[in-house]
Amino acid sequence: MTLITSLTLYSIILSITTFMRKHLTYKGLKVLLILNNFFFLGYCLISWNQFVLNNVIEIFSLKLNPNTWTGVIYEIQFKINFLSFLFILLVLIIGTATNIYILNYFKFEERAEEFILLINWFMLSMISLVCGNNFFTLILGWELIGLTSFLLINFWKFKITTLSCSFKAFTFNKISDLFLLLGFCILWELYQVNNIDTLLTIINLNYNYKDNSLFYSAMCLILCSSIKSAQIFGHLWLPDSMEAPVPASSLIHSATLVSAGIFLILKFQTLFFLTNLLNTLFLLGGFTACYGGIIAASQTDVKRLLAYSTISHCGFIISSIALNNIVVSITYLYLHGLYKALTFFCAGSLIKYNNTQDTRLMGSLKLQLVNSFTLLIASINLGGLPFLLGYLYKQIFLISLLNTNYNMIGFGFCLIGMLASPIYVFKLNYYSCFDFRKGSLQTFFLNLQNTTQRTVYTYFTYTKVFAFFVIFLNSCLFFIILKYYILKNYLNISVQPNTLINNISFLSLSLQIKMHLIKLYYSFFVLVCLILILQKNRINYFYLDYLSLFSNFISLACFINIIFFITHSLLFNYV
Repeated sequence: MTLITSLTLYSIILSITTFMRKHLTYKGLKVLLILNNFFFLGYCLISWNQFVLNNVIEIFSLKLNPNTWTGVIYEIQFKINFLSFLFILLVLIIGTATNIYILNYFKFEERAEEFILLINWFMLSMISLVCGNNFFTLILGWELIGLTSFLLINFWKFKITTLSCSFKAFTFNKISDLFLLLGFCILWELYQVNNIDTLLTIINLNYNYKDNSLFYSAMCLILCSSIKSAQIFGHLWLPDSMEAPVPASSLIHSATLVSAGIFLILKFQTLFFLTNLLNTLFLLGGFTACYGGIIAASQTDVKRLLAYSTISHCGFIISSIALNNIVVSITYLYLHGLYKALTFFCAGSLIKYNNTQDTRLMGSLKLQLVNSFTLLIASINLGGLPFLLGYLYKQIFLISLLNTNYNMIGFGFCLIGMLASPIYVFKLNYYSCFDFRKGSLQTFFLNLQNTTQRTVYTYFTYTKVFAFFVIFLNSCLFFIILKYYILKNYLNISVQPNTLINNISFLSLSLQIKMHLIKLYYSFFVLVCLILILQKNRINYFYLDYLSLFSNFISLACFINIIFFITHSLLFNYV
């Protein structure tokens, strides 16, 4: 059985379950959908070797009508290759864990059957998008994602704020659809080709640098992707999409909606390379990463903090795509997708327990140890702290930055975004889980509100722990595949001859400047963490009595790094 056959079986079972939902109990519906997800996920995990290492390609075509209209063939064409398989696997891992988490989160909620069906149709829309190999199929998947995301964000439609936020997200999605259609129309007018692979091959062989039409189509695709992936000036809809339930937010912010624009950029990366727009992508991603990290560090609402964190991480992914290194992009995509979904699961449980999203009213969750420590592990992976998968990505990303010739402005934005990430990670964990003085009073009032002690423990269930286990297990598998299979083929610097290593060790003075900027980044990282740990005031973010002390530390660190940079540069010029 091929992967397309299993995908067809997956969609058939989902369709039958949707039409027969009135004749099934809620438990029967949940069991069918979860088993359906596990079946497809298990088959993908078995066949990862074929698509990742052996580059196996599967193609399926279905012509809808024998006639054509102005030369356009209405044909659904699916193609599963290395890129689409990785996106399918990510969507299935997070979607399966979300289906399990819904059993706990929607335990006492109404319309749970409708919600779990919308989640699965959302997953199928993303899978159809990444498998689309022509304009018609890709636009169809793109529109299905916009429709299902609107229904998920507007799930609690009796709230006025939810309705306004869902229409805001829908409006931005329609603007993104307009740019996508405009870019495809320009490409069709130029080459009269519907198949995307054939189109990219023709463009690569017959590109005319004097023709600006292809540049305009590439700009339309960038604008379309930047809105969908919440880049700067197109990010306004993403914080408002937090009105959706937490399981829907975990899918929207980790594996599906924001990843759709990233997939489009990866799909048409050749087009951006030929039109010299990779530098523009790098600046766009770096500025978005910097902006999202700084705004996230100033938030007190848990959901909005995670929303701006998603904006920052999407900026890093766009910057890594501009580095023209598929390994860095896929590594960060999986890192962000898996651990951001896990962070949302834990944050949703903590919000339900505290009955608030404000971190200033949360803390000291002695009865929420599983959620607290799982949130700690997931968030420090997103922050890129050492000895974890996030640090492996940071190392690969910084090595790629050192070996590129992009301008220093985008490089500085990326470093500032990396500096902001540990700040909001610390703020999220400390204020929502480990602020014991503040949290003891809040926990006291929560215990008064609960009529029995049993209700305090209702938020710990084995289904939620199993959802955590699914993501942790797949993240460990991805780490093993990445480190011992993929990086072994892409990063072979350690096994190169010594003469070659000596020749590429010191390339230029700009390389030295970048190295010292990274050292400054780590120095500031340590100082900021010290400031956050020692601060005691619960109202102001920084404790004013320590500012003079740590300003001296910062000046000393800058002075030492500048002296070290000057001496090292003189030695480099002398040699």
